[in-house]
Amino acid sequence: RVWVMKSAYPFFHDLQLRYARVGASADSLSSRSTSSSLTSQDSNAVEEDPAKPFRERPLCVYSGHQADVLDLSWSKNFFLLSSSMDKTVRLWHISRKECLCCFQHSEFVTSISFHPRVSLPVKL
Repeated sequence: RVWVMKSAYPFFHDLQLRYARVGASADSLSSRSTSSSLTSQDSNAVEEDPAKPFRERPLCVYSGHQADVLDLSWSKNFFLLSSSMDKTVRLWHISRKECLCCFQHSEFVTSISFHPRVSLPVKL
């Protein structure tokens, strides 16, 4: 699950909508089907408590790991790496419904990070 602060929600929601429009025009999102997925949450479904800094519902939910997630790392251009006790590292992007790539390892990957000087291409 990806949780955002209430004050940051408009930015991330607009970002998702922008990528969705680009993806829909290329018809890339609807033609793919995998077991890994992202679910966007309806922003109006739950009444928000003004005292809490985070939204009641996550911005999106990614599915794909078969065991507990051990670490996460965000890139500057909204890619996400997740490592798990299932001995995999998965690459995600906030704009996509599925895992972009799954890296299999022989042991647990307990710590991951994007290289600070290398950016992945934004074009998906």
